[in-house]
Amino acid sequence: AEKKRMEVIKWMDKYMDYGMVLDVPTSVTRHEKGRKESGITTHQEALLATKINNDHWMSNRTGECKLLNVLQGLNHTDADTWYEEVKDYCDPKKYPDTHFNGWAFGGQNMCSPSLILRRFAALIRDGMLEPWHHDLVHVLGTSKVEMALFLTDVKRAIRKYHHPTFDLTFDCASPFLAT
Repeated sequence: AEKKRMEVIKWMDKYMDYGMVLDVPTSVTRHEKGRKESGITTHQEALLATKINNDHWMSNRTGECKLLNVLQGLNHTDADTWYEEVKDYCDPKKYPDTHFNGWAFGGQNMCSPSLILRRFAALIRDGMLEPWHHDLVHVLGTSKVEMALFLTDVKRAIRKYHHPTFDLTFDCASPFLAT
């Protein structure tokens, strides 16, 4: 695992401006195949494996590739727990030279408008969405027009009231999943 992590970090530094740390999505715990192939059976195990990867990225990053801290969780409670456990990786006070540069919303953080708004409120309250430190949030797997419009409004509000250079991006997993 150590060798593979280093290969990924070197590749990301060479080819990417932004990248996500290697998280273990809690969705692997929902199905027998996922549990068997990953060896991960609980939310807590997925979180622990992600934190191990985060620690490795924190210790070995060069700064060439800006890193997004990935948030997961199958429900609101798990998503809140995950955020509390990983938010310090983005703390420029705690890690002035190696903190992660933004966020990637997965799990419930990507599909629940109420949770997305709560998450942004927490990021701002906790100082985890600050200019010159955290410049991007990427929402994974967003494919509905309504969600795109909602996220555009969120981005405009954050730029107007909190972080003038903030960017919010999203992707559509539907074509990939359809194949």
